[in-house]
Amino acid sequence: MLSLAACGAPAGEGTPSPSITPSASAPAQGAFTDGTYTGSANGNNGPIEVSVTVENGNITDVTIVSHEETAGISDPALEDIPKAIVEQQSTQVDAVAGATMTSNGIMAAVENALNGGGEEETTAEITIDPDVIVVGAGLAGMVASVRAAEVGAKVLVLEQNFRIGGSANTAGGSISGAGFEAQKAAGIEDSPEKFYDDFITMGGGEQNLNPAIAKVHAERSGAAIDWLKNDIGVEFSDQVDSGGYLTMNTDRVTYTAGGASSGGATYFLKALSAKLDEYIAAGQAQLMLDTMVTDVVLDADKNIIGVKIGDQEVLAPSTIIATGGYGYSEEWLKEFNFTNITSNDPNTAIGSGYDFARTAGAAFDNMDYCSCYGGSVPVSGFQASLRCNINYNGAVWINTAGERVFNEPAATSMDKRTVWRTTDQNIIYVVFTEQMLQEAEAQEQALFTGMMSNSAAFTTQEKIDELLEQGYMFKADTLEDLAAQIGADKLPETIAKYNEDVAAGADSVFGRTDNLVAFEEGPYYAVYTVPYLMMTAGGPRINENAQMVREDGSVVGGAYLAGEIIGSANIAGHNTIGGIGHGMCATWGKYSAELAAANAGIEVKE
Repeated sequence: MLSLAACGAPAGEGTPSPSITPSASAPAQGAFTDGTYTGSANGNNGPIEVSVTVENGNITDVTIVSHEETAGISDPALEDIPKAIVEQQSTQVDAVAGATMTSNGIMAAVENALNGGGEEETTAEITIDPDVIVVGAGLAGMVASVRAAEVGAKVLVLEQNFRIGGSANTAGGSISGAGFEAQKAAGIEDSPEKFYDDFITMGGGEQNLNPAIAKVHAERSGAAIDWLKNDIGVEFSDQVDSGGYLTMNTDRVTYTAGGASSGGATYFLKALSAKLDEYIAAGQAQLMLDTMVTDVVLDADKNIIGVKIGDQEVLAPSTIIATGGYGYSEEWLKEFNFTNITSNDPNTAIGSGYDFARTAGAAFDNMDYCSCYGGSVPVSGFQASLRCNINYNGAVWINTAGERVFNEPAATSMDKRTVWRTTDQNIIYVVFTEQMLQEAEAQEQALFTGMMSNSAAFTTQEKIDELLEQGYMFKADTLEDLAAQIGADKLPETIAKYNEDVAAGADSVFGRTDNLVAFEEGPYYAVYTVPYLMMTAGGPRINENAQMVREDGSVVGGAYLAGEIIGSANIAGHNTIGGIGHGMCATWGKYSAELAAANAGIEVKE
């Protein structure tokens, strides 16, 4: 039995953590006991620790000791909520718009402090002798955990976050496969072969993917969807279509009852969590939240025989690595993909599984390809939180030299990704005039959009004023002055040529015909933008049995991969198709569990 220091949820807690809400009642003014108290509660990204001072029965100070909240977005709550608590002598104050989870976390932490400390560090014990260790309790990890327990394995699930789900907590509910029941019921004829052919056609050719695992995915994806519906009880809609992004030649994307919008993927989590709870209650599985796996344990042949949690080793015949991508690791992103980048991935996507793969000597494929989106204004640093409307009225896209880079209105989603991914330093300026701004305002066309689910409302002018002050937006009466401000020397001659083409009625550089508007007079504006991403596409090389492979062709024994860490490009090539992310979680989560259980000596029946 292994004891581990853990904060928050105890081992064996299988449901997603709800939003924290302050208690229904709070002590009356003057009713507090003098002293200084500490407490913590979970905010949006993790624990928020506070120190509360009480003098003469009143709260006189609330200090945020530590937190993991997103800079910029959470700042108003971190500043205003402690003040409001002191002013109102209550933990029941109004949450800050756009930072509700952070606000609730601060209020709950203060209440916990006043009630004796709240979430204190406890000692969590590993009470199970695992056949299979699952690292990560996102969608892939939850699928793997439930399936491994279902076939008879004893399963230890280790999750670094305070809740399960990873990106599935906010993602839409799409998933794709071939030959699942709802597809057949809709009269759609499909096959693994047709699915694989779409990977090749849409992904730029067979050379851009791993044929062996792409074929496995195509063959097993439909059964994984049916298993989620029939065995796990995930609520699905009857909708089947070709999905968003690049549309496939066959309708093979379906959706949970929550649909394609944000939150739809929680239907997966709800059903899987309920199933995992059953196995936890039966003593066949254990879930440990707030538990960071820091490394893998290797034998003399560099096979994985377990994991490390700090200095402690936990061994098992099989380990499933379902840690997600590296979309919230600036280190990995800048090593392989970008100079400047922001991320809309969950802050748990730190690339730890990639670190483990590198430790085991695995080769990597498609790491130089990473799908992204254009127009992020990095006001919150690495965290993507604000998007510029890159198709704004009359605007052009300018690189760091001051040159246009594309036919802006005609750019497809793939074109936009290519522009921001390949341009110098990944920097594009969106340039327009005051007249264009006024016309867009009259048409109620937004220049900026908040990217967080709880982004506070703002007007275009409010955001312009803010960005001008912060240095992410630039304004000048002349193009020469604007060029000097952003260091784009060729901007004046670029706009002069563009204006000539507008007068002639034809864009001689890129063939733009839509929204062809001259830059007649200032003031002129430039918005500094970089790419943002929501999913990485490369991953460790694996074989058809989900095992990592080294450059010399040898296999890393004892470990299996599931979910985003496999890399969507290794399955579907250089594209993004609807439902591929959750399809990888379901297909490879289920399959890796079966392989891991069999490796542990358990007879697995389909």
